[in-house]
Amino acid sequence: MKQKLTSSVLIILLLVLTAVSLTGQSYPGKPKIIRCRSLEKETFSCWWKPGSDGGLPTNYTLFYSKDSEEKIYECPDYRTSGLNSCYFDKNHTNPWTTYNITVMATNEIGSNTSDPQYVDVTSIVQPDAPVNLSLETKTSASIMYLWTKWSPPPLGDVSSNSHVYHYELRLKPEEKEEWETISVGVQTQYKVIGLQAGVKYVVQVRCKLDLGEWSKWSSKRYIQIPRGESPPEKPTIIKCRSPEKETFTCWWKPGSDGGHLTNYTLLYSKEGTWVCPGDIFWNGTSSHIFKVEIRSLYNYRFYKFL
Repeated sequence: MKQKLTSSVLIILLLVLTAVSLTGQSYPGKPKIIRCRSLEKETFSCWWKPGSDGGLPTNYTLFYSKDSEEKIYECPDYRTSGLNSCYFDKNHTNPWTTYNITVMATNEIGSNTSDPQYVDVTSIVQPDAPVNLSLETKTSASIMYLWTKWSPPPLGDVSSNSHVYHYELRLKPEEKEEWETISVGVQTQYKVIGLQAGVKYVVQVRCKLDLGEWSKWSSKRYIQIPRGESPPEKPTIIKCRSPEKETFTCWWKPGSDGGHLTNYTLLYSKEGTWVCPGDIFWNGTSSHIFKVEIRSLYNYRFYKFL
């Protein structure tokens, strides 16, 4: 009798395999749990990657158990966290419980189950990035600084009393590769000093709770640090040269432009008259024939050199 039963089972399996080979259909591939994450220690989500569907419509079911119970539960919410996911709301989340989670794929021919994932909620905490980062340059006691402000992740506003975020700020000149990172603490604003005038900076902020990982960095924000406003610095005549004793040329080096568009005019004296044989040149170093003196114009301040 036992031998006949074994033969019958083998025949059924052979028929199934034959049908599969003829139709190209099979039981589903093994799904894989790829990530579990909690934003604020009160809820969490898990996501999985499906295997092959075996050429047939396939359903996925997430099962879980708790370390203190033998009962097996099904996912309470398959929609909130998107496709191929399960969301555990506050009623189904206990930060001090370890969850044993598996995902089962099922089609008409059979099923396949993922490897188990053991989840401790306190170890998977990673908040969203802070939002509404704003940048503004200000001046106090003639010192310019960058004033930064931001808001905590949106979910942090739901029960802010139980969510204390710690923040880091990072910034760098736009053309540089290396970031400077500043530990800010729990405040949502920060004053940055010592930045270079006239340089464009990029700034980001991130956060974390007491447990878990840092969030991703926020969206980049850019700001141009203005130059300080002052009269132009004194230009310097650096060289005069004649190649053949009939003409000569002089060159000068501009000083700081004082944060304003500055023009440079070379003057020379002849029989008591100030003249320049060349044109006015803006924000640059230029040379003219018969140049012996320069002045830079800003608010009617003149610098003369003989």
